[in-house]
Amino acid sequence: MGVARKFATIPGPRPLPILGNSWRFAIGQRPWRTRSLDATLWNLRALAGMGGAAKVAKLFGHPDLIFPFCADETAKIYRREDTMPHRAVAPCLRHYKQELRKEFFGDEPGLIGVHGTAWSTFRSKVSKALAAPQAAQVAVPSLDCVSNDFVHRMESILDHNRELPCDFLTELYKWALESVGAWALGTRLGCLKDNDTDAMEIINNIHGFFHSVPELELNLCLKRLTDKGVCAQIALNSGEKVATILALDLLLVGVDTTAAAAASTMYLLATNPRAQRRLQTELDINMPTDRSMNHRDLNNLPYLKACIKEALRIKPVILGNGRCIQSDAVIAGYEVPKGSHIVFPHYVMSNEERYFPSPNEYIPERWLRDDTNKAGTVIPNISNEKHIEAARSVCEHAGVASVVKKQRDIGIHPFASLPFGFGRRMCIGKRFAEAELQLLIARAFQKYNVSWYHGELTYSVTPTYIPNEPLRFRLDSRTKKLT
Repeated sequence: MGVARKFATIPGPRPLPILGNSWRFAIGQRPWRTRSLDATLWNLRALAGMGGAAKVAKLFGHPDLIFPFCADETAKIYRREDTMPHRAVAPCLRHYKQELRKEFFGDEPGLIGVHGTAWSTFRSKVSKALAAPQAAQVAVPSLDCVSNDFVHRMESILDHNRELPCDFLTELYKWALESVGAWALGTRLGCLKDNDTDAMEIINNIHGFFHSVPELELNLCLKRLTDKGVCAQIALNSGEKVATILALDLLLVGVDTTAAAAASTMYLLATNPRAQRRLQTELDINMPTDRSMNHRDLNNLPYLKACIKEALRIKPVILGNGRCIQSDAVIAGYEVPKGSHIVFPHYVMSNEERYFPSPNEYIPERWLRDDTNKAGTVIPNISNEKHIEAARSVCEHAGVASVVKKQRDIGIHPFASLPFGFGRRMCIGKRFAEAELQLLIARAFQKYNVSWYHGELTYSVTPTYIPNEPLRFRLDSRTKKLT
């Protein structure tokens, strides 16, 4: 192994005297706009070179940021982290928990905006109830009820062209909030009713939670804790205060993120009819029609899960994850001192050819372990009038099969796409979020053919990665399920 290069030699934008690099974000020009961090990451990727790293140094009040654009390096850093990994802390949330409301939070700081011993102790009180597979499995029927209600609401808000309204993303926020209430608080919040002012107030508080945490805390978490749901179990074992603080954290991170993931999955399926048709075939064969779904039903829908994984690969809700390293390290061949902030640019890595062949193509099949290549099946007896359409379909399927073969040849690096993070600070509600998404997408695409006629969506960081344009999906009811 060669000698590690000096920290000062890591490539990156040159800081100015006194101003450092903060001025780039202050003037807000591409690619340094805070809402355009996707462009910033690709710019840094170009500076880093193959398998390297980039650095953004001298930011006011912030340690230097190191971006390792390599899945192997990401794995190495994640796997060497301490039992109490450090992440960058939101100053406003930390101030709220540790100063303004210190008398309430005290030694129970929650999971968001803290680290160290207090974080680890709190996590140990709630992780079993949240991380165990059985916890999310039990919640599936109630989440399916929410999804069913939301699909009915989708029908009621269609316009005369059968398109969803311009504010459909807000409707997805309501669905996500109602879902968190169902599994965490054990209650229906009523967010799917028309003109629900309480729901909108809660959603607005979540969007601006740095300023509105007190409202969110009083409006929902303290008032609506029931004797059901995951938080009820935690209240029984660790006290109502721990359960309430956990509920607050779950709302802060579980509404915008899940809604954004649902929006991207719907969009990518709507713009990829081949994948949509295959999903619908799977749903028609395996989904029950006479009862609520349970976790066993979801286990019979591998293509559904692959569709969501592929959407989160292309459009991850969070563009990157971070750690503040607690000891000196060598990263991508460079010396990196203790206290530096490492940013794992998952968005870039999950959209790179070296990890995902044809990365811009939406191909859920790449995630299937034992696919029988149904996507590549050639339909015999092509009639003359359908010859062109069928030939196009055959070519399309052949292209998919080619990409899948390339993907299998190189494999999928386990650290190239991490939409939920990794390790002890991985999203603690991951299983619940996955169940919410699976149920909504299953119910919506079983009932409707979903189309998109409004050009390519663009995205901004807000801080979740969400579409800029209205989500005007067209929904056409499907014919009766095949038997």
